Amino acid sequence: MNEFAKMDAFFFITTIAMVILTLLLAVLIIYIIKISKDVKYISGKAKNEADMISQDLSQLRENIKNKGAHLKYFASFFSNLGKKKSDKK
Repeated sequence: MNEFAKMDAFFFITTIAMVILTLLLAVLIIYIIKISKDVKYISGKAKNEADMISQDLSQLRENIKNKGAHLKYFASFFSNLGKKKSDKK
């Protein structure tokens, strides 16, 4: 085999390998983008839930400060938690 035929074979094989690697990299990037969107959605939901829990706890604290620690306020607090979860579904 002469030198030019060897160079042509090398460049042909290298080109095919680079095309395959580029396609695999593109697929990997697409999956990473999809996963990052899911993580962003989940973190947003977690933030909203944490804000709602914070509001519920501040309401409970306000009730305790204003009216004393009566058992009915604790009961209403926990019953409101159940209502908020069922309202979302």
